[in-house]
Amino acid sequence: MRRYDDEALRKALIAPESVALVGVSGSAGKLTARPLEFLQRNGWQGRICPVNPTRDEIAGLKAWKRVSDIEGGVDHAYILLNAEPALEALEDCASAGVKVVSVLADGFAEAGEEGRKRQERLVRLAEEAGILLVGPNSTGVVSTASGFICTTNAAFKASDIGKGRLAVLSQSGSVIGTMLSRGQAQNTDFSVLISTGNEAAAGVGRMGQLLLDDPGTDGFILFLETIRDREALELFARGAHARGKPVVAYMVGRSEEGQALSVSHTGALTGAARSVSAFLRSVGIREVESFDSLIPVARTLSHSALKPGRPRAVTVVSTTGGGGAMVLDQIALRGVPIAGLSEASRASLSAQGIPLGHGKLVDVTLAGARYEPMKEVIRTLSADPATGLLLVVIGSSAQFNPELAVAPIVDAKAEVSSDAAPVLAFPLPHAPESLAMLEAGGIPAFRTVEACAETIAMMFDPLPAPVDAKDCELPAEAAALIATLAPGTQDEVTSGRVMQALGVFGPASTLLDPEADLPDDIGIAYPVVAKLVSPDLPHKTEAGAIRVGVPDRAALIEAIKAMKASAEAYRPGYRLQGILMQEMCHGLGEALIGISRDPVAGPMLTLAMGGVMTEIYRDSAVRPAPVDLATARSMIAEVKGFALFSGYRNRTKGDLDALVRTVAAVSRLAAAEQIGEAEINPILVRPEGKGVVMLDALLHVGKSHA
Repeated sequence: MRRYDDEALRKALIAPESVALVGVSGSAGKLTARPLEFLQRNGWQGRICPVNPTRDEIAGLKAWKRVSDIEGGVDHAYILLNAEPALEALEDCASAGVKVVSVLADGFAEAGEEGRKRQERLVRLAEEAGILLVGPNSTGVVSTASGFICTTNAAFKASDIGKGRLAVLSQSGSVIGTMLSRGQAQNTDFSVLISTGNEAAAGVGRMGQLLLDDPGTDGFILFLETIRDREALELFARGAHARGKPVVAYMVGRSEEGQALSVSHTGALTGAARSVSAFLRSVGIREVESFDSLIPVARTLSHSALKPGRPRAVTVVSTTGGGGAMVLDQIALRGVPIAGLSEASRASLSAQGIPLGHGKLVDVTLAGARYEPMKEVIRTLSADPATGLLLVVIGSSAQFNPELAVAPIVDAKAEVSSDAAPVLAFPLPHAPESLAMLEAGGIPAFRTVEACAETIAMMFDPLPAPVDAKDCELPAEAAALIATLAPGTQDEVTSGRVMQALGVFGPASTLLDPEADLPDDIGIAYPVVAKLVSPDLPHKTEAGAIRVGVPDRAALIEAIKAMKASAEAYRPGYRLQGILMQEMCHGLGEALIGISRDPVAGPMLTLAMGGVMTEIYRDSAVRPAPVDLATARSMIAEVKGFALFSGYRNRTKGDLDALVRTVAAVSRLAAAEQIGEAEINPILVRPEGKGVVMLDALLHVGKSHA
């Protein structure tokens, strides 16, 4: 098996010296003719080698019958054939020592069992030859710096393809063309655009890794339909973050499989969409809500950042009160602090007769349509140490008088020092000339209020630090106990033993033989909680298999009888393994802590208010598991209901430190791959210093949740 280092593969991917177009057509207008047409039109200086067994010449170039016939070999091949011939062509590329092969054909994994087998052969051939395989179902690779426009996407017929510094990695072939055209409309060009297709052997994560040190790329845009290789994506994202290159993603097509198959409350609370979002953020990928925000967010984050030591707040300057208030409102709704004028800036600008409005919106009204006053406002506020970020909202003058409304903003920014506050702008009207002026002057500008607000929110939202795996290892005692468990849903007693091995404890309890007579002394003072212990009754409340506050022995006998009848009606033939007696415990409220495994995003930890109303409130926090103490604390702060435990309105404070430790401890179950789901619901939060108490636990071993 051949091995190529990443630098050699990167060069062959986006800067090859030669490319073979296998199955290229010489007939203008055909899809398979496009790569040759685009390469020639854009002046690519490398060697183009058409491969077509029925032609000796195509578009004025010598044609070869096979890639292996090409003298001197080629770095990159694009196979434009149907599925079966594509396999033969890949085998030929392998014998010819081609480093990178892109495959257009469909008919692979997406085409049923036969297609899946075909794709397995494709991958095997590529791996044995050390080939970087792009696709199948790839519309190609584009590198604008050299004019390597090796794609079948029709959007690249554009007459002027600019050279930018953002790379696009898309699992959808059509989207690289969509990004090109949308970018052109927004004065944004790209460095690289790659259609990753089925990602049979290498996907977004691997392509991103190869581009991390590309000197022509400052940031990345991802269009994702799924996550096929979490580890590769994480390595890429963390590498990009370490290099100061932002990664911004738009995600579609999230599976709901994990939620549908869940046996615990956790799966219903977490959901596939939340799991994927939590995973992306945890590895350093910014996920946009709106497709329209994708380009402006990536463009802005790759060139603008908050300055160290400056306040974490936005100052909004507007030449239109209503428009400024609209933008301010959208920013505030996303949790970004809004700052008004400092006393120093107000005094300085007021002395010059510049109107400033009232409240937190700096409304300069008609002064914004005069060059000198507007320039002085921008210069003063961006230089003011009390300004964290300056957003300028421009009214109608942006459309008709950019020389008065926009020029002073650009000129002021050019004059202030490099440590001044970043300046962003949002023209309210459709104003292409103003947008172009702003962006040429190094000022990120936005076409919609939503994109503006979403970008600013991301600038103020720091990405989480990676969790140190050494701090989240599964204790040996817990691992040994889990290794003894048979597949399936475990009963509460077994589940509780695993939790105890993690350092999580329940109330005093005793387990009674379900067939024996009730003893006179059960070892626990009345009133008690009585439960049926059965792996077939994961939700005791629904099954009628729990009674709380049983006052005496006579009532307990009746309660056990009633629970058995209810459980039999709920799940006929259920397996009863014991009657669990627990002491009554009292606290301030209840929480849920759960582990689930999303088929796309991996192990997830969910924290929520606990009890029978958990799924109704849906007040929860979700993170990839395991988590450290800092992450556990941030999750507690995210759940609104936990404000009740923080001394809200003079209420008794709950032991949130104990809850933090418990959340982190339970999250370590993610390291045990045989645990499909785990949940404590509820866990009782007691007053500060009194700890927490596990009231019920559930474990499911194995991937099948049926």
